[in-house]
Amino acid sequence: MNPEARQEALSRHGLVETEDGFELTLAGFQRASKRAAGLRKEGDPEATQMLSLSPDDPLRWEYCRCIAIEAFSSEVYHSGI
Repeated sequence: MNPEARQEALSRHGLVETEDGFELTLAGFQRASKRAAGLRKEGDPEATQMLSLSPDDPLRWEYCRCIAIEAFSSEVYHSGI
């Protein structure tokens, strides 16, 4: 994956890379929340618990950030790097 494709993937997953790691954008939070709703429908108890939190709860944001990082990492892995 070249740098431009990597940046596009970060943007697609709603992540911004910083010196401290990845930060989640609002669009990333919304996308990850939809993925969490899908996990909840599949019976995932952690997703159920996290989605019961207020959208402004830092723990919910962290959970969504982890979902976005996992999706981004999977995309990078499958790109053949």
